[in-house]
Amino acid sequence: MKRKKINENPRKTLLIVTASEAESLYFSQMRKDCRYTNMTVMWDSEAKGVEELIKTAARERTKGKFDSAWCVFGFADLGVDAMQVRQAMDLADKRKIQLAWTNPGIALWYLLHLQAPRLPIGDVRVVESTLKGVFPRFSSSASYLLDEGASLHLKLFPSKAQAVVNAGSYNSISQQRSQGLAPVNMTKLINEISDICGTADMSHNQKLIGLKNG
Repeated sequence: MKRKKINENPRKTLLIVTASEAESLYFSQMRKDCRYTNMTVMWDSEAKGVEELIKTAARERTKGKFDSAWCVFGFADLGVDAMQVRQAMDLADKRKIQLAWTNPGIALWYLLHLQAPRLPIGDVRVVESTLKGVFPRFSSSASYLLDEGASLHLKLFPSKAQAVVNAGSYNSISQQRSQGLAPVNMTKLINEISDICGTADMSHNQKLIGLKNG
């Protein structure tokens, strides 16, 4: 009797190249917490601008034969403005790289899990101060995610859908000040992670998810 052939399409692969170590650590937490084994996260510590970050991602995408590749960056991390990001978009399209950013930085994305600011925020310190109301020792630094914030993604995970809603609300009040460019461009990446990596397997984290943020 012949064995039945199992027909399964190979899983697609996703690459995320970040401009900062903190972003890399956050998405690495996501990879671990959700068991996204087909997601690879890299930190380009040498990138001095968006175009350099794109070139690194394109090189790694080709080398690793990734199906989808993204650059993640904060405006403050690279010292860029909306005009510079716009100028880099053509290169990103040519190199088949997608961009996800936060202005001023990744801490704004954390905050959007908790609330939608009613006024545009241009200073990372304002975001940090607000987050300290929930996470008393919060810092935007990588060292925080390696110590006190080692479970930050896990604590924010239950509010992922709310973060997407809040990002839309925040962009609507802030886009004009950002020269017409949305200050938070993370939703498409979050959706693509779900599409490519599938449903998060949080079964090994149930006890921790139930803990209060703090």
